[in-house]
Amino acid sequence: MCKTLETNLQTIAARARQLDQENQDFKAFLRRIPSHRLDTLVETLNAEVEAQIDCTTCGNCCKHLHAAALETELPALAAYQKLSVEEFKTKFLTPYKEAFYFSTTPCPMLQSDNHCSIYEQRPLSCRTFPNLTAPHFKYRFHSVMEKYPICPIVFNVVEKLKSALGFKNAAQDSGAERATGLEPATSTLGKLHSTN
Repeated sequence: MCKTLETNLQTIAARARQLDQENQDFKAFLRRIPSHRLDTLVETLNAEVEAQIDCTTCGNCCKHLHAAALETELPALAAYQKLSVEEFKTKFLTPYKEAFYFSTTPCPMLQSDNHCSIYEQRPLSCRTFPNLTAPHFKYRFHSVMEKYPICPIVFNVVEKLKSALGFKNAAQDSGAERATGLEPATSTLGKLHSTN
């Protein structure tokens, strides 16, 4: 039973606005899930979703986010553009903390066909985007959700995660608990905790 992924960027942005409160509730819900179990589930869902979405046909992250490059990546990026490192910095980058960020959106490396002109040398931040599988997903949820209205992978992984964890059922159970004063006999959350 494979649910179709949402890839329409306008629909994703609109749904993100509609689901704002639900996503705040989901953030609170995630605090109760053991981090290692959540990370494993996110990794599985991410692999499933990423296999079905071709980022090079989308490029929405390149249109809305400022990619970062590390100092060590600049020589290769500059050489790829046939510029000195200083020329590349001046023309394309803004320094911030330990990285350099492309100064404009859309990214100046994004071509009109949504392909990256430096794809073979793209920075690590681009190669690992959307970076859902880093450890401690629930503690990075705020930064993940900044990508939710922009990236089809993030949107679909989060929505599948809600289903996989029984979030909507648990939210309904919580509403029933408040209304009746009774605890539900079984819940997905209880099952997750009992299998530790």
